[in-house]
Amino acid sequence: MKKTDLILALAAILAAAGIWLFYSAGADKGLTAVVTVDGEVKAEMPLEENGDVRIETEAGYNIVHTENGQAFVTEADCRDQICVDHKKIEKVGETIVCLPHKMVVEIIGEGEAEVDMVVG
Repeated sequence: MKKTDLILALAAILAAAGIWLFYSAGADKGLTAVVTVDGEVKAEMPLEENGDVRIETEAGYNIVHTENGQAFVTEADCRDQICVDHKKIEKVGETIVCLPHKMVVEIIGEGEAEVDMVVG
């Protein structure tokens, strides 16, 4: 390996680490998990409280759980189970999506509006 290749590889690693630190350290811890189905708010779950909510849709159901300041999907009857396998979320702007059920779990913080943008 040439010296320039080593310098380039090191620069790429440092850039990736910097970007990761910027995004992970810069996000605020959320206060509420908002569950929407097809754009309609179905539940708002404070992250400081532990609990479950069952979300029923025409296509099936999901169970969203909050515990220790985090939200996650514990159970769903969709075939791919991506929402169940998703990591726990806790920072403002993080989401879990279940496409078959058109369900989105989003973490919001203090003073945030429910609608971020309207596209017509």
